Amino acid sequence: MKSNILDQPLFRLLVPPFYGLMMYILILLVNNSLYSLTESVFTSELLLCVVLAYLISEPIRLVIIIFEKRLGEELKKAGSLLAMISTNLLVGGAIVFGAGYLYFTEIEELIYFSTFQSTLLTLVVVYALSAIFYTIFFLSVYFLSVKNETELKKEDLKRENLEHQVEIFNNQINPDLLFQSLETLISLVHHNLDEAEDFVDRLAQFYRAILDNRKKELIPLNEELKSCKDLIFLFKARYPGQLDLNIVLENKANQVMVVPSALSMTLDCIINGSIISQYQPMNITVDCEGEVGYLVISHKENEKLSNSRYIKNCRKNLHEAYAYFTDQPVIEIKAYGDAFVKIPLISLT
Repeated sequence: MKSNILDQPLFRLLVPPFYGLMMYILILLVNNSLYSLTESVFTSELLLCVVLAYLISEPIRLVIIIFEKRLGEELKKAGSLLAMISTNLLVGGAIVFGAGYLYFTEIEELIYFSTFQSTLLTLVVVYALSAIFYTIFFLSVYFLSVKNETELKKEDLKRENLEHQVEIFNNQINPDLLFQSLETLISLVHHNLDEAEDFVDRLAQFYRAILDNRKKELIPLNEELKSCKDLIFLFKARYPGQLDLNIVLENKANQVMVVPSALSMTLDCIINGSIISQYQPMNITVDCEGEVGYLVISHKENEKLSNSRYIKNCRKNLHEAYAYFTDQPVIEIKAYGDAFVKIPLISLT
């Protein structure tokens, strides 16, 4: 786990003096002699409290580090927490007792233990309790860090999953479209070489655009519309006089972004998932400002009885791809014989 605030050099250097001052005031309160604080702030007792704060903070921190490294995830258990708190209580008490005893015997030159026993015991109790508070403070920071790291890992996993879905969507090519296009091309070669050449050019442009955009996250809408025109050209050769595409407010298309292949794959799903004939031609309208923040695709509803797995997966991946970039969902509506697909438009400004 990453180091927390207790491991920061500034915290370890600057906090003990304030910590010692608070312990000094607490001891005066315990001894009911807070009035002596007004006599002299810089007393030997205050310096002793500050020194004791430095003496116990590092060993307690070391105990915490040892427990954290040795136990790892086991530190979350109640028994491990109790063991850490008890160890710090004993370590803090022992250090304060030893340092206090040396202070009174060597510096104050007190010979008899009974003369400073009560003061020393007060120091031991106060600092031992403070060691417990220090440990509890660490544990609160520790568990907060663990929770934050867990949430960050979940978000990273979710982001990676969405990125994977976007990549799948960008790399998705309908194999049926390629086979159908090749069959149409074979037919054109036998009847009209000029149309066959145009068909090959448009087919190459469409798949080149897919390959060029497969590593891009977003592209301008006008680039996607070019691919859509190539796609519709391919379908028109398959459905002569039965398919038409109308683009409204195309001049607005250079101001917004879309996921690569979002529009062309949606049109592919619509056309392959609908019954198209000379009795039921399909007219598709793409409105670049059909609704605020959305590109609206509309057509007469005439779905086949069952759709392929490719179409179902393509629609699912479209929703997941846009969930990575925006909170606005892809909307699909069917009402009064018309079908609408609303694709969010993404602005980078």
